[in-house]
Amino acid sequence: MGEKSITEMIREFFCTCPLLKEGVIHVDYLGICPTEYSIDGVPAKKEVKSYIDGSALCQFVFTFGSVEKYSDDVDTNLANSGFYEKFAAWLKEKSKKKELPDLGDSCQPLRIEAEGDGYVIDARENIARYQIQCRLIYFQKGEEEL
Repeated sequence: MGEKSITEMIREFFCTCPLLKEGVIHVDYLGICPTEYSIDGVPAKKEVKSYIDGSALCQFVFTFGSVEKYSDDVDTNLANSGFYEKFAAWLKEKSKKKELPDLGDSCQPLRIEAEGDGYVIDARENIARYQIQCRLIYFQKGEEEL
């Protein structure tokens, strides 16, 4: 996979998403100012399937979250939920077109997907944290193939 981490490569990929507002994309950190984004790793089994040659079908599970304006205004909250629907559709379209994060020579990305819908995980008087769980599926070459 080279010198960059999978998280760093996903972050670079997400920087190309036209849906993201002018916010900053953090890693494992989310501030309190709308609109900020964060990619956070989730504990999950890496290898989905192992092969005799040492190669493997792997996954990287993560959440993508944001801090958004939040209130009793229905339109604001619908816009927040709508963002995550559009974001999931963007991931699906990118996978369909095979426009995926560059994982270097030892790994081949297969798809990136949302595993559910976006939802509120914490809400205050005027801001809320939303997130959606996602995963990147990729093929990792065995030692003989490198």
